[in-house]
Amino acid sequence: MTTSNKAQKHITSLISGAGLNIINILIGVIIGLVLTPFLLKSLGVRHYGINEIISTFVGCFMLLDLGIDSAVSRFFTLHYSRDEKTECLEIANTAFFLFLLLGIFGAMGVILSAIGIYFIYPEMEDRTLFFHVMLINGVAFGLNFLTKILFGVVNGTMKQYLTGSRDVFIRLLGMTLTFLVVYFGGRLYAISFVNLGITIFNVFLMWRLAKFAFPEFVISWFLFRVKLVRKLFGFAFAAFVVFVGDAIAIRGGLFVIGAMLSVEDATPFIAVSLKLCELYSLVMSTIGGGWLISWLTYLYANNEKNMMDESMSLTYKICTYSASFMFFGIIIWSPYFVSCWVGEKFLVAYDSLIIIAAEHWIVFSHAPNTKFLFAIAKHHFLAYCNFVGAFIQIFLMIIFVKMGWGITGVALGYFLASVPVRGLIIPIYVSRIRQIDFVGYYLSIVSYMLISAVGFILPYIIAQQLLAPDYRILFIIGILSVCCYVSFVFIVGFNKTEKEKIKNILLSVLRKK
Repeated sequence: MTTSNKAQKHITSLISGAGLNIINILIGVIIGLVLTPFLLKSLGVRHYGINEIISTFVGCFMLLDLGIDSAVSRFFTLHYSRDEKTECLEIANTAFFLFLLLGIFGAMGVILSAIGIYFIYPEMEDRTLFFHVMLINGVAFGLNFLTKILFGVVNGTMKQYLTGSRDVFIRLLGMTLTFLVVYFGGRLYAISFVNLGITIFNVFLMWRLAKFAFPEFVISWFLFRVKLVRKLFGFAFAAFVVFVGDAIAIRGGLFVIGAMLSVEDATPFIAVSLKLCELYSLVMSTIGGGWLISWLTYLYANNEKNMMDESMSLTYKICTYSASFMFFGIIIWSPYFVSCWVGEKFLVAYDSLIIIAAEHWIVFSHAPNTKFLFAIAKHHFLAYCNFVGAFIQIFLMIIFVKMGWGITGVALGYFLASVPVRGLIIPIYVSRIRQIDFVGYYLSIVSYMLISAVGFILPYIIAQQLLAPDYRILFIIGILSVCCYVSFVFIVGFNKTEKEKIKNILLSVLRKK
């Protein structure tokens, strides 16, 4: 197979995976809108709350992965692209035993926490139920850690369509089984055992996918390499710092609101500003996310500088056009959606929603820069900037809240701390590494934003005439707007060569399916 054919095969697989991830996100949204009210009614507020608290608490232990999963995907892709199968096996096995150890620690942490809560709070209502459900979730947590390395192997071979299909299937299976056991009278015990059963099945399924994606894959202690531990942790630590910085940035505002304002202020901020922008982030992270890191890593491994530059140029456009559409959409549609979703009283968070969405617009327009840094393993600078920026953000939030700006001040602190880092400092840094003109680069991004603004004129006119706080109308207008906008930016926003590339990739994806 020629280099060109290999590249076409890999990019088709990666785009297929990205498309499946978008479907997975949509399923998650539907589950949130449909399954949540059903569980609340069936389980009752108290037991539903217990389930959510336990899930959130157990989820905190996911930080134990320390970003190693991102390191596995990156280095596996690097060696796989060079056909270095022995190195791939050494990376996979070293990471496997690290994850096995971390999974045991995590499971023991959850189990010991359950034991501690059981004996420290003997007067707690539903103490035994809480204890047993935490134990079951602890076991499931430990097993779930094993899927991380298997996930890294499959994605490392750039077969994201496999993990994307797996994600969709597992989510649908989990939703279906949860609905059925609750519908037929099951409660928290049943839901916990469903979760454990799906986790066991997921481990088996991911093992089969790993063997399919990389037939040479085996688990052997003799392939563990101590020298690779430092290499993995060196990459993973910076990725972990980026993740922690993002977590502080996203959730830091809640601590400021909780300490300086009230629960009444926090609820609209969480339900509207954070939830809708979380969906924004999920969609954009799929459009310009993990698949792009894998692709750029493949090009970097094969020293394909020209193709790297072409890919960066194209993905800047795709990310900017996508981020712009979502930003404009939030401005126009969110008042109507929020009104019929949670009620007009929550529109008090509209200003903070727009400010955070504006930050997302700017940051995600420059998203290929951060993926490029991960691909060439120079993301440490991003990690330090991100971490420092997170604490500057908290400081600004406190100042603005003291000035009486409330949740709008919280959102403004987030905007002012994030945009200079992701929208200016990192682009300058990447431009120097790539040896391109920063001013020319920035003018290009601005021009893409202007094209997006023009492309949104017709959807805006349609929305102003027809929009109403009704789900059906919102859905229909949304589909019409997407069709109008995508048609315009495809015709006006891409040159002839880029149009041909997009057509060829999409045709390859459709033929693959």
